[in-house]
Amino acid sequence: MNKEELEKRYKQIYELKDGNYMVSTKSPNEITEVCYFAHTNIDEVYGMEGKWGLVDKNGNVIIEPKYIYPFIECGDNYQVMLPNEYKEIESKEKIVLLKHGLINKKGNVIIPIKYINMEAMDSTGTYFRVADNKTYKAGVIDKNNNVIVPFEYDFLVASPDLELMVENEFCSTYPDNIYQVKVVNNDLYGVYDLKLKKEIIKPEYKYLKIIGYNRFLIGKSYDDCNTLINEKKQIVEV
Repeated sequence: MNKEELEKRYKQIYELKDGNYMVSTKSPNEITEVCYFAHTNIDEVYGMEGKWGLVDKNGNVIIEPKYIYPFIECGDNYQVMLPNEYKEIESKEKIVLLKHGLINKKGNVIIPIKYINMEAMDSTGTYFRVADNKTYKAGVIDKNNNVIVPFEYDFLVASPDLELMVENEFCSTYPDNIYQVKVVNNDLYGVYDLKLKKEIIKPEYKYLKIIGYNRFLIGKSYDDCNTLINEKKQIVEV
């Protein structure tokens, strides 16, 4: 079945790298509900909400349309989202949270669809930074839903730092492998080692950059990080 034939059955169609098609039963102008990421109440889901599913190149339905946003390819799996209603206490405004999870290409759930702000941290879709849907604390899980970094942090930043990647607001370039991440509490940065599964530098630096394994830059400002230290916080001679 070609794309023209699919367009007669569905309102939105996007071809994936593997030859399958994401399809939606709704067009953007039919969307009446505004959905938001996390609990920020600011970011709309780019007008692509709807009931999204998956069909193969022959038009056979693999996943019935039920997800609220187009799938994100993560290695051999798909990141998906579902709505979760929530009412702001102060403003009394009813908003919709998005809960994230991971499914395989047959539609089987691998990571329960319950996390907030889920994002792949490497190109193979092995590690994901997520936030707990009750405490909103950030942590890291792997593709099998094993907790790698406990949900104890305000925020997490992948390694390498964004300034070492392509400088693009919508950059989708991820490192092939990651070993350490920046952890943030009270606007102070530390480092968590994914291989050792432990915090090797407590969040105590105002400015910190990861530039390699056990190689970190600190300084008086973000643009002036020029002191190189290791995991023992010793200054490294360059």
